[in-house]
Amino acid sequence: MKKRFQKTAAIVLAVSMAVSLAACGKQAEETGNAGSAANTENTGSADAQASSGTGSVVVNETGYPITSEEITVTAAGPMPSGCEDWSQLAVIDEYANRLGIRLDCDFYETDWETQLTLKVAGDELPDMLIGCSMNVSDVNEWGGEGYFLDLSQYMDLMPNLKAYFDQYPELEAYCTTSDGHIYGLPKLKVDMTDRLTRSFINKQWLDNLGLSMPTSIDEYYKVLVAFKEQDANGNGDPDDEIPLLFTSDSGGYTALEKTLLDAYGIFTTDPNYVLQADESGKVELANINDTYKEYLKFMHRLYAEGLMEQEAFTITGDEVTTKQQGDVYGSFGCGSAPFVMANKDISYDANWAALSGLSSDLHTKREASIASPVQNNILVAVNGNTEYPEALARFIDYFYTDEGMLSATKGYEGVTFDMVQDDLLGKEVPQMRVPDGYTSGEEFRYKGAVLNEALNLVERNIDRQAMFESDREVLENPEFVEQYGWAARVIDAFKADGVTGVEAYPVVSYTSDEVEERGAVYKDITTYLKQARAQFITGELDLDKDWDTYVNTLNQMNLGRLLEIEQAAYDRYAAVKG
Repeated sequence: MKKRFQKTAAIVLAVSMAVSLAACGKQAEETGNAGSAANTENTGSADAQASSGTGSVVVNETGYPITSEEITVTAAGPMPSGCEDWSQLAVIDEYANRLGIRLDCDFYETDWETQLTLKVAGDELPDMLIGCSMNVSDVNEWGGEGYFLDLSQYMDLMPNLKAYFDQYPELEAYCTTSDGHIYGLPKLKVDMTDRLTRSFINKQWLDNLGLSMPTSIDEYYKVLVAFKEQDANGNGDPDDEIPLLFTSDSGGYTALEKTLLDAYGIFTTDPNYVLQADESGKVELANINDTYKEYLKFMHRLYAEGLMEQEAFTITGDEVTTKQQGDVYGSFGCGSAPFVMANKDISYDANWAALSGLSSDLHTKREASIASPVQNNILVAVNGNTEYPEALARFIDYFYTDEGMLSATKGYEGVTFDMVQDDLLGKEVPQMRVPDGYTSGEEFRYKGAVLNEALNLVERNIDRQAMFESDREVLENPEFVEQYGWAARVIDAFKADGVTGVEAYPVVSYTSDEVEERGAVYKDITTYLKQARAQFITGELDLDKDWDTYVNTLNQMNLGRLLEIEQAAYDRYAAVKG
């Protein structure tokens, strides 16, 4: 019980130790070894219960509805974004009518982590956690103690999930424990647009100066110089342009850094802590290799020559927005879109072109990193003692069907949306309805239609999928860009001649022991890496004189042990992925 309490308390924000410990003690008296009891009850029982059901409820192994009569399933999680009254959402009745599953939800606008811990400690978990955003190591540890259902026991009832495991082995690798259990499932982004880096360059400035899109790091440098020296924004002031917005601390602007690292053959989704695995599967920290050192030299050159935002490591998101509205930036990266950064409408994105697949003398291929489709957190888990394990296994599997995926994000055709012909794409796409009382389809979507994100286990956009199948002539059509903005630009850049995609370092999971040991060392090392990078770029540290001291400092901070933990996590991932 002591170990369980310590792990539980690790994620609580504010909860009394006495209350939690007492609750854990109570559970110990009532359930004994919860993990053994739960697993013994459910192991091998899926086939029998699927045909006979629980009590009078029969669970159909195939087809819909899932159950012979409507059942009510309790669920809890953080309040879905924009939701005002979950009971009035259209999908609640639709799930009940179509699937036989009526959700009774308990959502929290604040303190979800505290509420979750109290539910676990008090043995008061609902049937399901949805949209729960839990650390996978916590889910796996609590699952091993019996709190969460082992879904691997019910894979015969989950053929659609199994198909996604086959197509995306990294998904199975992420959520499968070392002994083969699956206690929760993360979100999977199959939409390639969301897996590509959103780096942009000012197309208007390129056109103003008669410049071509850069394809190499050297060409990119020359463009930045031209932006600085030739009044690129055309306002008569040759000194107000900032060729490159570079900041690693606010607004998701690290996207551009990922693109620049691509040019050196370093493919990552985390430029602060750059893990790489070589062909033999050995994990290394790129931040200390010679190639990364050359990247820092390039960045220092940009800073020293005034080609980069001089407040790069102190500027705030609000300050970026103000400058963006003043048309002073020539290139940047973001986690959203140019129009969002500038607080304008999507037509503003036509002023920008996406930057992808730069090469360099050290890496002559034009390659662009592709992020893992697996999102790093568990979205859905099932109570290990639920009355309806088979029904919930099938319910979760439903969200890996085409209809289920769409229901999670838009609802149902003829109820919350209609399929309309998109002449630009040459395909029908879903268009949200706008009932009385709503100002837009998007407002109806999150206030009246769906449990925004809570059950969105697979994110796949029909329109963006069609965009990936379109040729560049379509993607570059001004009318098309006006409608789809940044997404059209990002896809177009990725489809440029000579550009190929490379998978970035994967999302891996850690055991609870690894999390406990890794935490402090990882925090100290990543803090130092960010600090040293800023100092090398600004020139406070000299890349030639101070490099060895930098590397030695990291080794003294126990980097070797941290990499051993990373290696073990990667090896487990590789073993499952195959």
